[in-house]
Amino acid sequence: MTTTPAITTLPRAFWTYWAGVSATALGDSAVAVALPFLALDTGGGAGAVGLVVLCGSLPRFLAPLLGGLADRLPARRLLAPSAGLRALAVGLVGGLALTGTAPLALLAALAFVNGLLSTLAYATGAALVPRLVPAALLPRANSLNSGALMGAPLVGYGVGGVLVHTFGAGGTLLVATPLILGLTVAALALPHLKGAAGGRVQPLRDVLEGLRVVRRSPLLLALLAMSFALNLAMNVMNVRAPIHMTTFGRGAPDYAVFEMVVAGGVLAGIALVTPRAARWRLDTLIGVGRWVLVLGTLGFTLTPVPAWWGAAAVFGVGLGLLEVAATTRSQQLVPDGLRGRVIGALMGVNAVGLTLGAALAAWQIETGTLMLALTVLLSLLALTWTLAVRA
Repeated sequence: MTTTPAITTLPRAFWTYWAGVSATALGDSAVAVALPFLALDTGGGAGAVGLVVLCGSLPRFLAPLLGGLADRLPARRLLAPSAGLRALAVGLVGGLALTGTAPLALLAALAFVNGLLSTLAYATGAALVPRLVPAALLPRANSLNSGALMGAPLVGYGVGGVLVHTFGAGGTLLVATPLILGLTVAALALPHLKGAAGGRVQPLRDVLEGLRVVRRSPLLLALLAMSFALNLAMNVMNVRAPIHMTTFGRGAPDYAVFEMVVAGGVLAGIALVTPRAARWRLDTLIGVGRWVLVLGTLGFTLTPVPAWWGAAAVFGVGLGLLEVAATTRSQQLVPDGLRGRVIGALMGVNAVGLTLGAALAAWQIETGTLMLALTVLLSLLALTWTLAVRA
């Protein structure tokens, strides 16, 4: 009697895709640093920066439609041209900026197009990765993928700042252009995989089908609710943290430490998933990650800046755990051919959470009170996960 040896190494196709995602994430982070400075150069002040940020965020609401494309069309046909168009748009605006002819309307258009194609690439990748790797290696692949998407910007933001200082914002966009093309090169080297669902793209029907799949699964509903609340809490934190650091600390230097600690915690959480997934069920990891987030959010009810740094580290670990474990669990729960639509539905709900979080943070509510309310909300959702698993 013979046995088939377990596959323990990720296939070359995955590493090809991962390299392209890493390069593009570096380029994206440099673009994210340069665009606000270009907006300020137009003379519009904070309003101009806000417009550019808003235009870059709006395409998230189209994620359910883009997820249908990710299910029905080959990944190569989506990833290669989308990254190529992004690089072309970034390079064009960079060149115009160097000549001093990049108006605010053009910057807003670039932010929208870049956000739209980035959302398409994310939905496509979420549906593609389970088709590239064996099921047993999916947690490891998602850990590496999330590490690239979240770790590369740590380097990219710093590099982007140096580039803006050295070459200006327009020159930074030109440097970012070939990095964004990395995903195009990688996509062209991927194997020829047909769309998992096939058939004609039907936007409304695809959106409704994705929502139906979520509604039928208690686990997916619990993941959707937590994702919404988490994005709401993160935007509240993003708005209130700079204000808190200015009121009770040294302002920008303390806020920089805060962001670095959050990012470090996220990477630590991502790194914990692969070894823990070998011993724990993913449902257990998700439950642990939820309570870690609750503990981190509770720390934001305190006033001292060092307490916020500690809370940021804990929150980041919980966020990293959930990012990988919840993504992998969603991919396991949804059959091939529907993953893009379900991921798109989740991203659309996330966009609503981010928008409401920004609005909530603008209310005249004391930060400690607001964070305590969010802690209670996340605690209730952590309890619902236990009920969903039992169901």
